[in-house]
Amino acid sequence: MFQNAIYSDGDVLRRSSQVREALHNCRTKRSVLYNWQTTSESESSVPSHETAPAEKRSPGRPRSEETRQAILDAAVALVGERDYRDVSIDAIAAAAKVGKQSIYRWWGSKADLVLDAFTEHSLSRMPPLVPSSDAFADLEADLQRFFAFMRNELVAKGVRSLIAEAQLDAEFRANLYERVHHVRCIALRRIFEHGYKLGQFRTDVDEDALAHLIHGAFWYRFLSGTEDPYDDAFAREVVRLLRPGMETSRHS
Repeated sequence: MFQNAIYSDGDVLRRSSQVREALHNCRTKRSVLYNWQTTSESESSVPSHETAPAEKRSPGRPRSEETRQAILDAAVALVGERDYRDVSIDAIAAAAKVGKQSIYRWWGSKADLVLDAFTEHSLSRMPPLVPSSDAFADLEADLQRFFAFMRNELVAKGVRSLIAEAQLDAEFRANLYERVHHVRCIALRRIFEHGYKLGQFRTDVDEDALAHLIHGAFWYRFLSGTEDPYDDAFAREVVRLLRPGMETSRHS
């Protein structure tokens, strides 16, 4: 199963996105989805979670993937340049050169749009990882590709802004966890399973704790403002330090 598999964060993200879109369409048909925000809220106030008016929804209209990608690109650029709270649906629509209703065909709120922009649209662009006969080398390669993605200045600024917002909004925090941390943990578990099949990884190690240790090293450097880099050498060192606790005796 794993020998011919390709580890792609985009696969997990696309499946999650398809589920969310199905729920979005279902709720829209029942005229429920866009009733979360009162009509008294104005666009000028830039609310944390802007939502769409239900009465203008056209679920049957054809959707342009090119338009959708332009919207996602605009969301990443604006949040990276400014701050999540300072970006409105109006601003994203203007930057993408589309009408607001084009945005509301795909997303029910600013939060949904921005989270998709930084996960499904951006994270899925990381190069896929083809498993090898060395699961530790695969783990190192996976961390290196993720670190490289996060070194993109626009992405880094945007993600820091989203994490700041998550400290103020519990629902947003849960969604961010699901779409970023949870997806990355799934990617790690695929590598763990490959390591088990090769007889290289111990099977008695707590996978959740191990995933937290692996990613915790990155997030500390990313968020603490230290000058220590999160580069290929750091990924190599993380794997080197964890290896004694992960490796089976016959491969040590």
